[in-house]
Amino acid sequence: MKNARVFFTKDGACKYISHLDTNRVMLRAIGKSRLDIWHTEGFHQHAYITFALPLSLGFASTCESMDFRLLDDNADMSAIPEMLNACLPAGIRVQRCVEPKYKPADIDSAAYAVAIEPMNAHDISLEELYTKLNDFLNQSAIIVEKKTKKGKKQVDLTEYILDCSTDFDENILLTLRLPAGSTLNINPSLLIGAFAEYCGVELHSDMTRTGIFTKEGKPFE
Repeated sequence: MKNARVFFTKDGACKYISHLDTNRVMLRAIGKSRLDIWHTEGFHQHAYITFALPLSLGFASTCESMDFRLLDDNADMSAIPEMLNACLPAGIRVQRCVEPKYKPADIDSAAYAVAIEPMNAHDISLEELYTKLNDFLNQSAIIVEKKTKKGKKQVDLTEYILDCSTDFDENILLTLRLPAGSTLNINPSLLIGAFAEYCGVELHSDMTRTGIFTKEGKPFE
């Protein structure tokens, strides 16, 4: 058997497909494509696939990954994207298939691009919102309430923002990198929620995960 990892994008209406349903979509695509992969043993056998870092509902992504095992050691990995894309909805596209280089446990952070605008254009201008965004990010502390397995606790998000920049042309764009992985995961929604409270207006945000990185800062592959 040969380990395989496919990288795919998820956008459009498909960003509203939950992680569990994404799993189902991929299993159906694998079945329809007749891709010969390893199945679990036992009474209820099924194709075995895993995802490195489940994506939050409503997020788009350019860097999702899924692992499985090919039964044929000589299988042509370059043909797999086309095989799967023929069986997937338009909002999910497999970009490439490679042998895994890192383990999911090596994941340490993720990068996001967040487009921000007021829910009601009469509440605040984009120029004023952009100024407020930079003032907000330059605070010495950004305290939010974060849910944990043990309940809720207050955290200072400034301690977890690994990289951050803003841009304003026709739209306001916030790019940032936050901790992600099995031990610590900071959702950018926490930051946007805190910014909305800071502004005192309702905000609309489109979030896209653009990269996943290891502890050494290398792209997860």
